[in-house]
Amino acid sequence: MTISFSSALPVTTSSAVPIKPAADADAAPDAEIVKKFEQMLWAEMLTHAGLEKAFTQSGGEAASAFSRYIVEAIAEDISEKHPLGLSKEIDIETLKAGEGS
Repeated sequence: MTISFSSALPVTTSSAVPIKPAADADAAPDAEIVKKFEQMLWAEMLTHAGLEKAFTQSGGEAASAFSRYIVEAIAEDISEKHPLGLSKEIDIETLKAGEGS
């Protein structure tokens, strides 16, 4: 016995949500990816330096459950206040690659 669900669903050809052009879609995610990468990099550096362990030493399981979130919040603040400049470097490298083509 085969059941088909496609006949029960209405098919519409118009969409109420406008589709953004590809040029706009490419620009914003690159900046967001660089920002997230810098946050991740700062979080890993802080963890490696022992900040996460310092938060969990006398706090028990409750502290260890939330220490990673604290480190990530600190990393987010640092990346916003003191960016590493990776987005500028990526833009420069992208321009160089574009000139060579």
